[in-house]
Amino acid sequence: MSVPVAVTVATVEEELPGIRCYAARHGWEVVWNPNEMTLRFLGEHPGDNASICLIARLDGYRALPPAWTFEPPSGGEQGHPFFPRSGSGRAGRGSVFHGTNVICAPFNRLAYKQHGGPHSNWGGPEAWLQVKGKIRETTLAGMFASILGHLRDSTGMK
Repeated sequence: MSVPVAVTVATVEEELPGIRCYAARHGWEVVWNPNEMTLRFLGEHPGDNASICLIARLDGYRALPPAWTFEPPSGGEQGHPFFPRSGSGRAGRGSVFHGTNVICAPFNRLAYKQHGGPHSNWGGPEAWLQVKGKIRETTLAGMFASILGHLRDSTGMK
């Protein structure tokens, strides 16, 4: 699904104040790179204080959900699995951090079968805003907040 770059940039920049405000309140830095169409969230894992980098690749956003991944922070070991351990979950909810190193939520493009993920039952990434009965976030700040909540339930990085 093709979305003009200018439209995606304008959409992300409209959401940036909320993202930055929420991230700052929780001790995270947000770096927006419109040339690469990425948001980088730099912070510490609450379970083990490891430095982490959460990346949202935003090409095609909002027609498609972002592609969310964790990468080692600068100077980290490349090629090594760098992903949070699943947590026990609060109030009976399961973790979005799956053993296949994917954030398993409808707001992550990489969770869909078409992008290498486990889900063919959500109607495809272009239907991400219609998925019901699962974790649901429709803004970048909400997505980050949800991921951060699941990080709080995790004991650390793999």
